[in-house]
Amino acid sequence: MSIGNITKALRIPELKYEINNNEETEEVISNICELLIQCAQGGSQLKGESSLIKVIGAQSETYGLSPRIYNSLFLCDRLADVFYRKANIDDQLKNVLSGWRFVLARIFIQYPTLLSSEDSPVLALIDEICASQIGWTPEPKRVSQAVIDRLGVVHEELLTVSSESPDLFDKLRLEWSEAQAKQDLRVAKLVERLVLTEQGAAKSRYASDFSLYTLDRLLKSHKLPVQIGEFISTSWQRVLRNALLKSVSDVDWQALVQLTEKIILVFSHSVSDKKESLYRMAEGVVDELAAEASHYDVVIKNDEWESIQQLLISVLQGAEIERVQAKMEKPALNFDSEYCPTVAEVQKLSGKWYLIKDESSTTRLKFSTYFEDSREILWLNHAGMKSMVMPYESFMSATKQGRIREIPACYLLSQVFTETLKGLGKVANAQHLARVKAKEKAEAEAERLKLEKQKAEELARLKEAEAAKLIKEQRLKAAEKKRLEQEKLTLKLISEMSLGSWISVFEANENQKYKLVVKINATDKLIFVDKMGLKKFEIKTPELMQRMISGDIELLSGGAEFDDTLSRVVGRLRVGK
Repeated sequence: MSIGNITKALRIPELKYEINNNEETEEVISNICELLIQCAQGGSQLKGESSLIKVIGAQSETYGLSPRIYNSLFLCDRLADVFYRKANIDDQLKNVLSGWRFVLARIFIQYPTLLSSEDSPVLALIDEICASQIGWTPEPKRVSQAVIDRLGVVHEELLTVSSESPDLFDKLRLEWSEAQAKQDLRVAKLVERLVLTEQGAAKSRYASDFSLYTLDRLLKSHKLPVQIGEFISTSWQRVLRNALLKSVSDVDWQALVQLTEKIILVFSHSVSDKKESLYRMAEGVVDELAAEASHYDVVIKNDEWESIQQLLISVLQGAEIERVQAKMEKPALNFDSEYCPTVAEVQKLSGKWYLIKDESSTTRLKFSTYFEDSREILWLNHAGMKSMVMPYESFMSATKQGRIREIPACYLLSQVFTETLKGLGKVANAQHLARVKAKEKAEAEAERLKLEKQKAEELARLKEAEAAKLIKEQRLKAAEKKRLEQEKLTLKLISEMSLGSWISVFEANENQKYKLVVKINATDKLIFVDKMGLKKFEIKTPELMQRMISGDIELLSGGAEFDDTLSRVVGRLRVGK
C-alpha cells in the first residue's frame, strides 16, 4: 500500500478527524503549512511541546484536519520518534534532526510526492547527514559547532521549499557531501601526522617496557652483587632499549639476551659453584658488554667498567661478596597477554567507531591505529584528535564487560521510513479489510432484510390473492347458485305456462305482446301469436328462460292463478339479489 493511500485510509482511534478527505481545500492546506513553518521557526504555538499531533491537533477545530493531513502529522511524528530511539548518533544531533519534524510535515502535506517512497530526495539528504556524523560528539566545541551551524543552514533552506522538484534537496545533499569531504581530508592529514608521532611514542614505550620485561624475566630467582644489579637495571637496560629502538634483528637480539644471561650467571654464584666453566664465561665478558653498549650508543664511564672488572676478579678469586635479589621496574605493558590480534583481526577493527564508557561518561571514539610492537590502540575523536592510547588487552576486556561496544552502521531515516510504512500499511490494510467486511456484512444484512420484506410482501400478496380468490369463488358460487335458482324457478314457470298465456317481448325499442298457442314437448319449442292470431314468435325453452331472466321477455296473464305465480317468482328473484 502506497504512503498516499495509507494517509488517506488509516484511522487512528485517538485522533479527531474534522473533515473528509474530499473536503480538503487548498486554503486548508495553506493554513496548516503556514502554522507548521511558524512552529519550525520556534513559534509560540509550541508551548514546550515537540509533537506535531499535540501542537497542531490542539488547533484542529480552527483548521479542520482531514484524515490525510492528520495522518501525515502522525506519520512524521512516528518517523521522528522512532528515528530518535534507533539512530546511533549523538543525542544532541538526534534532538536537532527530530526537531525537523515540522518542516518535514509541511513538505509532506504540501508536496507529498517528495516523501512518497524510501528513495525520497528528502530522506536521502537526511541519510547523508546522519551517515557522515556517526562519530560526532559535542566536544571539541569549535569543530562540533561547525556541524550544528551547517544543520541550521540546511533547515532554513528546507523552509523555502516551494515545489515538488527534488533539485533543492539534491543541491543541499551535494553541498553537505562536499563540505564533509573537505573536513575528512583535513582530519586525514592531521591523523597522518599524529599516527607518525604516536608510532614513535609507541615504539619508545615498547622498547622501554620490553627491555624491562626481558630483564625481569632473566633476573628471576637470581641474587647479584648490588653494583651489578644496578648496572643491569640502568645502564644495560638502556642498551637493550636502544637495540629495540633500532629494530634489532632477531639474531642480534638473541645475542644480547645470551650476553645478559652470561653476566647474570657469572655474578650470581661463587666460583666453587661454577668450576672451570665460570672462567670461560667470564673471559672477555666486560669487553663484550662495553662493545655492545658502544654499538647501541649508550655511554658508560670507564670508571664503571673498571669497577665491574675489579668485581669480576673478586668473584673469580672466590672472595666473599654480598648478593641480593635483583629488582627491576615492572613494565606497564603486558607481554604475557593472550590477546595478540592477527592482521586480519586488526583490519576488521580499524576505522570503526565505538562507544566507550567510563565511570562518569560515554564517548564516541574511532579505532584509528593498532601499534603491533606495543600492542596498543590509538583512539581518535571525530575531529581527528588523539583521545587516548589503550592496550589491546584492556580493549578486549572492556569489550567483554560491555564497557566498549562497536557502533553499527548509521541507522538511517529511510530505514525508519520503510519500517514505519510497512507497519502502518498493515494496519491500514487491516482497517480497510475490516471496513470492507463491515460493508459487506451491512449490505448482506440489508439484502436479507430486503428479501425478508419482499417475502413478507409476497406472502401478504398471496394471502390477499388467496382471500380474493376465495371471495371470488364464494361470489361465483353464490352467483351460480342464484343463477341455478333463477333458472329453476324460471323453468318451473315456463313449464307451468298454459296455452293462452301472454308474454311481453322487448323488440325494436318497444314491448310486443304475444300469446302462447303451441307447446311442442318433443322439440321443446313454444309458438306465440299476436292478437290477430298471426304467428309472430317461436322460441325454445332454454332461450326463453335466458331472455326471461335477462328481462327481455316478461310473462303476462290476466288470470288470478297466473298473477299469484308471477308474484311468487318475482319475490324469490328479489330475495336472490
